[in-house]
Amino acid sequence: MAMSDAPDAPTGLRADAGGSDAPDERHEPTAPGRHAAPERSGAVNTIALRAARTPMDMAKAVLVLLVPVLVAFGIYVFFFGGSNAIAIDPSGTYSEAQAARVFPVVQPHGLPSGWQPVSSTYGDEKGRHVLRVGYVAPSGAGLQLIESDGPSATVLSNEIGTANPVGPSVDLGGRTWGQVGAGSSHQRALVDTEKGYTIIVKGQATAKDLATFAASLR
Repeated sequence: MAMSDAPDAPTGLRADAGGSDAPDERHEPTAPGRHAAPERSGAVNTIALRAARTPMDMAKAVLVLLVPVLVAFGIYVFFFGGSNAIAIDPSGTYSEAQAARVFPVVQPHGLPSGWQPVSSTYGDEKGRHVLRVGYVAPSGAGLQLIESDGPSATVLSNEIGTANPVGPSVDLGGRTWGQVGAGSSHQRALVDTEKGYTIIVKGQATAKDLATFAASLR
């Protein structure tokens, strides 16, 4: 039998009918113990996932976020006094008003324990000098001391609105105070306008606390 002198075709190539060589289409065998990676499915349908969430799922997610916040708030309130008013020292504001010498400044003296000053300002408001100092009574209710050299009618109108008497005048701390309703927020006020300037003690504190504070002003 005659032998052909043509060289063998390179491995992985085959001769086609036209004599051209093409890559071998055979796949390499998978190594033992290894599995071919599965083909990836289509992209996840996020819109469908969102639509599948129920209101209960959303409520649980919100609750998970709120729990740490509520725990932190509880620790702040019960262990660090977060619900208590922060006291300040208003002496600098009183000194500033006294140095201006536009009206005789009064301030509380000898208040019982439990009273706390929490805010203070002094300055010019619409052409009138105004001193404001806020206090918290032992009961937790707030009141504000207001002193001004402006016309009494203007000061009362701006600070109280329509001053409706709610009781007879009372003598406290050497002054005569009128008792009036202070605005629409159910506040009460004690007002003194007898000495050429206006003093107002107003707030949601009880009538007893207002009287105690007014009596302490010197």
